Amino acid sequence: MKGAFHPRRGARLTGWGRLALALGAVGGAARGAEAPREADRIWTLTPFQSATFVADAESARLLNGLAEFSTRLLRWSDTPREPVFVANRVVKTAFLPFLAEWKGWNPTAPRLTSAVVIERVSDGYRSLESPRLIRLTIGTDVVVGSLRPVDALGDHAVAVPVVVDNARAQPVTLTLRTSGAAPLRTVQLQPHQALGFFLEMNEAQARSLAADVDGRSKAIAVPWQRQDAATLRVKVLDENGAPTPARMYLTGADGEARVPDGTMPRIVAGDYGQPGAGESYFHSNGTFVVTLPAGVATIEAVKGLEYLPARQTVNLVAGNGNSVELHLRRRAHLAESGWYSGDVHVHANLFAEKRIGPEDVLLVAQAEDLNVVNILPCNDPRTTIISDRQFFTGRPDAVSDREHIVYYNEEMRNDIFGHVGFLNLKSFIEPAYYGWAHSPFPYDYPGNYPQAAQAKAQGGVVTYVHPGLPSEFPVDIALGVADTIDAMSQNDEELTTALWYRLLNCGFRCPISAGTDSFLNIPAHLIPGAGRLYVHVGAPLTYAGWIDGYRRGRSFATNGPLLQFTVDGHESGDELVAARGPVEVEVRGQAESNVPMTAVEIIVNGHPVRRIAAGVDPLAIRVEEKIELRGSAWVALRVRGTGHRLVPNDREVYAHTSPVYVTIGGRPVASREDALFFVAQIDALIAKMDERGVFANRAQRDEIAQRLHAGQAVYRKIAAAAAPEAP
Repeated sequence: MKGAFHPRRGARLTGWGRLALALGAVGGAARGAEAPREADRIWTLTPFQSATFVADAESARLLNGLAEFSTRLLRWSDTPREPVFVANRVVKTAFLPFLAEWKGWNPTAPRLTSAVVIERVSDGYRSLESPRLIRLTIGTDVVVGSLRPVDALGDHAVAVPVVVDNARAQPVTLTLRTSGAAPLRTVQLQPHQALGFFLEMNEAQARSLAADVDGRSKAIAVPWQRQDAATLRVKVLDENGAPTPARMYLTGADGEARVPDGTMPRIVAGDYGQPGAGESYFHSNGTFVVTLPAGVATIEAVKGLEYLPARQTVNLVAGNGNSVELHLRRRAHLAESGWYSGDVHVHANLFAEKRIGPEDVLLVAQAEDLNVVNILPCNDPRTTIISDRQFFTGRPDAVSDREHIVYYNEEMRNDIFGHVGFLNLKSFIEPAYYGWAHSPFPYDYPGNYPQAAQAKAQGGVVTYVHPGLPSEFPVDIALGVADTIDAMSQNDEELTTALWYRLLNCGFRCPISAGTDSFLNIPAHLIPGAGRLYVHVGAPLTYAGWIDGYRRGRSFATNGPLLQFTVDGHESGDELVAARGPVEVEVRGQAESNVPMTAVEIIVNGHPVRRIAAGVDPLAIRVEEKIELRGSAWVALRVRGTGHRLVPNDREVYAHTSPVYVTIGGRPVASREDALFFVAQIDALIAKMDERGVFANRAQRDEIAQRLHAGQAVYRKIAAAAAPEAP
């Protein structure tokens, strides 16, 4: 019985069989590993998710096909982006009922049939647009859409995208063949079904291609355009003229993104409406060789937030005589002032993969100019494996260098109470997950508090990653076993920052935190460090020093702008004390950025009290303002700006400092409204637990509920002590 307690039915582990059938070979790390064939490469999360959560094999195949096919179209710059993201939203929408069924959230809901999945997926294929597509519609005859020449590099075969749409009310079998040869592809379509696939062809096959339906043949004769091959040697040089790793964007004269052999191609994810969504890139160690078509190619190097991007167009000639140097110049060098960047939430491998090792993580850190990378091993729901658990040592990984630290920590996950990042761990917290169906830990017990307490006991920092409500974070922060939430994550920053403001308004001194939740083994995903945390450490960089500065709030989070900030000369994390108010304080700061900013706001207790708009130069804004505080407050800076392709994880430009705290008359900051908000959210969490939670017995549920009520008592006390709020 759901809602109180119920033993999970059988701790059955789903196997790898469906995944292997759905995916084929995987392989192809960021460097050093042999790249898989294009037809075998996995681009998206969908095949891994469907192998876990979608019991119906045909539905899984259909969802995988649309996600992978549409995403591969992004490799061409002339593919319209929005239809691809529409198709991927179709996949996610169709996937959710299977996830709910797997988790047992609504056992009485009707099962989603493969017929419904066919209908939705077909709509997704029909929505796709690209001049590269061969589109075939099967009615009384086979109708071929307009064809543009296929761009082929030398004599190589090309994987050509094909979408077939059965307009008939009956099933149909389509065979694509060339004269005198075995069929290239045979597909069976249900009534009104559309699907897509890549057809690998050479020039002779393309020019004699035909489609057979019902014993009748329709000639297609795909035009072919052979491109001469050009070898390009690239060096990316830093301010000292030395080769330096960077994130690279490279598009050939044919409009297709290219990567060096053995390198994982990547695509900027588009789940959040980012302006640069769909762009292709890869990470380079600073020197590489790549083959492209002769003609005009575009190449760009991006290295974190402190370097100015370098972009060139180069006219390549056929053969080996092409080379280019890209020179990166600094806009800033924060390490000279003791500020070092970090990402608190990155995954090297998700779903028990092993293709991204510590050396690959280090290369990404170097290319993104990211000083500290916290890799968070977590559970694979299909198995008992904790992905990357084998790399946990309780200290910085041995690959770390003087300017880049790789530390394997932990993400503990439960879908009712929330996902938690444990940083600075010396020993791994067990269990690393609970409340997962078909696993050794199927019950939603013991709650997050006990594991968080263990992490804190060994000197760890606890942050709730991609926070949302209702969840346990208000309770664990109130009870002292959690430090903060990730105000900047893959969630909407407007929502998560507002939740962080409410915690600060309850008097909790939560430092700002930023974690991307990037999956390095998934090519079409978020970029680590594209939202990052800068921490004032001093010199030299050490992980212990970075964690200490993070915990103390000597920090700012950003996806572009670089901030300086003081209140009466005190930096973020400091406290100013005054015997009585009102007091006047001077807020000084500066924002510099590679992307245009709209304004800098001075935030007091969650409200903007002063807005300094960008002037003639939107890349630099100075702040020199005096403000009056009548009562205890926290003060911070926030940057706003419209979206930009160089802010690849987000819709908008964002930066925010941790606060300076001002205590007047010995009274802590306390907001009745915000405290009561969390009281209500804890009630909502208890209701959610009673609706979806699964427990071995009533005592487990009641133990957690008692702890949640203890958290509520803290917020009720804050509300009672709060001064009356202005109308």
